[in-house]
Amino acid sequence: MDIYQYLAAHSSAHGKKPGLERINRMLEHLGHPERDYDIVHVAGTNGKGSTAQFIASILQAAGQQVGLFTSPHLVEFSERIQVGGAPISQEDLDRIFQELYPCIQELAAGPYGRPGLFEVAAAAALKHFSDMGVDYAVLEAGMGGRYDATRVGSPAVTVFTHIDLDHTETLGETVELIAAEKAEVIIPGGTVVTAPQSAAAKRVIADVARQRGAKLIDVEQEYQVSGAQPGPGGTSFSVSRSGLWRQFHINLLGLFQITNAVTALAAVDALAEQGLKITDAQTAAGMAAARWPGRLEVLGREPIVVLDGAHNLDGCRQLAAALPVYFTWKRLHLIMAITGQKPVKPMLQTLLPEADTVVFTAPQSSRTPPVDPAHLLELAAGLVEEAGTAPSFSEAFAKVKGYAQPQDLICVCGSLYLVGEARKQLLS
Repeated sequence: MDIYQYLAAHSSAHGKKPGLERINRMLEHLGHPERDYDIVHVAGTNGKGSTAQFIASILQAAGQQVGLFTSPHLVEFSERIQVGGAPISQEDLDRIFQELYPCIQELAAGPYGRPGLFEVAAAAALKHFSDMGVDYAVLEAGMGGRYDATRVGSPAVTVFTHIDLDHTETLGETVELIAAEKAEVIIPGGTVVTAPQSAAAKRVIADVARQRGAKLIDVEQEYQVSGAQPGPGGTSFSVSRSGLWRQFHINLLGLFQITNAVTALAAVDALAEQGLKITDAQTAAGMAAARWPGRLEVLGREPIVVLDGAHNLDGCRQLAAALPVYFTWKRLHLIMAITGQKPVKPMLQTLLPEADTVVFTAPQSSRTPPVDPAHLLELAAGLVEEAGTAPSFSEAFAKVKGYAQPQDLICVCGSLYLVGEARKQLLS
């Protein structure tokens, strides 16, 4: 069996008993690769992927060999596991999977059950990083809590991006409960960096950090941002810490990306305090070099076609705020899908009033069940001038292209799975 057959058959985490036994057993089987490098653990709700990308990019610019583990992938599974910006090769992925397979079978027959896609991916990534001799591994948490498969080793820095409502069926119904679940990843005596948070989330993180004797760096208190200049080619801004100003430019669009970039900067500053050799010029070069596909990514002109992975309420708010800052249009057309148990109505209420038309669809493959486009259409009543459905992205896109004018904007959003399918099709 190869890894793709396995993942196709066992991609769902549904019904799995939460726990770290499966990932720990696999890492033991692989010889504990997570002990071979420094780990930067990125948890939170939104902005984890971009923040992880910024950190990895800055560390690379400082001459470090860097492993990066993110999820989900947009087009190819190998995107989840990168060293120096290059995805893992098919040969390496197969070899590691074959090495893991006896352990996977043993787990499947035992009390802890068969590992899911995310756990297998995390184990493979940690082994690949060891094989490649990385200095740092930047790990983006999945759902991100006490039982997340990235909760391994002894991280040099633990980073919390903005925490908001997501995966409420697993993590809890309030921001406090979700923050408490995510804060479990803080290690005793560790270093914690937190992005700006609601008062409730901030209090929870600070309490857990204090109880565990961890050093807490609050980005909102310690870093000031000034002079942000957004444009179609990215955003320039200045950052001050303790009166020292630094200038940066990022190519990722969206004012929220400034927050992610500064959170990444705080993590790298913390690593510098632990002995990392890095200059301000390297930091700025790494910041500018960061790329994160599928996040306010422009893939067409006349009409402008933008892909954005906004897939929860906070992401929809950020997208609604960012579009008019970076783009102008005559009419705005949305192509949307939503998967899993999300606050669907508030998401639609956030985005649809900004648009002129919307076509609801569903991704062809998704780990979480998509919301029926017909149901989305019912909920959209009164929120947008014109709404319809299509069975797939390709049919939705053909429909929208039929009536969009050159000065319009088409935005694909609501689900990373949909954005991945759109990206694959539009790039080919």
